[in-house]
Amino acid sequence: MNRWFLLLLLLSNSVWANCNVGKVDQVNGNAVLERYSQKFRLGTDMTVCNGDKYQTDATSVVVLKLRDGSVITVGKDSEFVVNSYHLYKSKPNEASFELIKGAFRSVTGLISARPHRYEIKTSMATIGIRGTDFWGGFGLTDGLDVVMLDGHGVYVRDNDGNTVELDKPGLGTTVLPGQLPSDPKAWGDEKKAKAIATITP
Repeated sequence: MNRWFLLLLLLSNSVWANCNVGKVDQVNGNAVLERYSQKFRLGTDMTVCNGDKYQTDATSVVVLKLRDGSVITVGKDSEFVVNSYHLYKSKPNEASFELIKGAFRSVTGLISARPHRYEIKTSMATIGIRGTDFWGGFGLTDGLDVVMLDGHGVYVRDNDGNTVELDKPGLGTTVLPGQLPSDPKAWGDEKKAKAIATITP
């Protein structure tokens, strides 16, 4: 086989694997995709690749549907990065994301049906899940807020390793600068409504 053809095939397979994450399911308003230092106006049915950064403005919301069925909603005025997403047969599945600013909602799919690590990193804490529907974001308080909406559990671990477990729907926690994550507490309807409003077109 021609070595240049082989090299092209290997590169094509590498790109395919890197971009075999999912697709953009919905775009409400104007949003931007940053990929390999290039910026594009975001449209539906575009592929989702590892390393992608999604940027929304004050009126736009983006919905990503990953290939295991997980759905991530990037809220208004947000920046969200898909760091690494891989499904395996013989080792734990892996999904790593980053919320730079704003808010998001995540509903996990089949990735959590077997051993997995599913985490969203922020400047203040890391949010990890065990198969659930949850919201996380900045702007409701002076720190990071996280609430479990449904499912099996969410953990929030701050940058010093202090961890809080949310094990019932409706429980939330807040991470403020220089403080431990707050004890789990049931969120009232008003606070939940404010959270949901950030990811609703």
